[in-house]
Amino acid sequence: MRTSKPSLLASRVIVFRSGGLGDVLLTLPLLKEVENLFEEVMVCVPSKYHFLIKEFSSKPILFDLDQGEEKLQKLASSSQVISFWNDPAWVKEWKEKGATDVHIFNPRPTGGCHFSQSLIERFRKPVVREELNQKWFTSRTENGNNGLRNLWIHPGSGGDDKNLPLSEWLYLAKNWLKKKPQSEVFFSFGEADFDLQKEFSKLTFSKNSQIKTKLFSSLSDFFFSLRNHEGAFAGNDTGPSHLAGMLGIETHVWFRSTSSIVWAPLGPSVRIYQADSVPSKIL
Repeated sequence: MRTSKPSLLASRVIVFRSGGLGDVLLTLPLLKEVENLFEEVMVCVPSKYHFLIKEFSSKPILFDLDQGEEKLQKLASSSQVISFWNDPAWVKEWKEKGATDVHIFNPRPTGGCHFSQSLIERFRKPVVREELNQKWFTSRTENGNNGLRNLWIHPGSGGDDKNLPLSEWLYLAKNWLKKKPQSEVFFSFGEADFDLQKEFSKLTFSKNSQIKTKLFSSLSDFFFSLRNHEGAFAGNDTGPSHLAGMLGIETHVWFRSTSSIVWAPLGPSVRIYQADSVPSKIL
């Protein structure tokens, strides 16, 4: 499909982004790109992600997606719009209100290049995949801590089909402590992981003095805790893994049901494993 390209410093772009944490994080490279193309960048996302956008950049003007579009529609004239849902009636409405172009992206591609790369290439070509493997957030400076490195494991995700068995994460934790007997392993759980957290808490291993756990009730608490982590991170294809990678943390991610070519976390220290390379087989 042929798309028009915005000229440098066109007046305004309005970005609508729904979805999970990983979806929002993989859209950040596109935000960086449009910041170089438009004088005014407006981002409409659920309010729980606003602090993340602010950590990423101070330029976008933020709106709460859950509050509707009425305020933004008043700004439609001469604006370009970016969205991730393809509703012809919605597109028509924005164009009738004066939007010069509406760019619609497929929110769930199953093949092709990396998702973030495909977004940028709608506006600029070519994009070298390695360009995306950088730190996208500021993290705590490593202080060495006498060489002690802890391990953070997030064993859950938004879908059971993405999760490695809990037994594999236990194997990884035990192997880590065996090799680094003075370190600790931290298990984190989110709002989608209540059952998994209960299962873990019943295990004798969870009572080990070198095992720490926390059920996070807010994304901001999780982000600022992870930003202070000194060591490695391991998880499934899920938002927390994307966050760790973009913070520049050494990140180990296992893929089971999704394409790592399309959905791999971005970052300078990300290592990808497929389902057949579970910890019990490779360690």
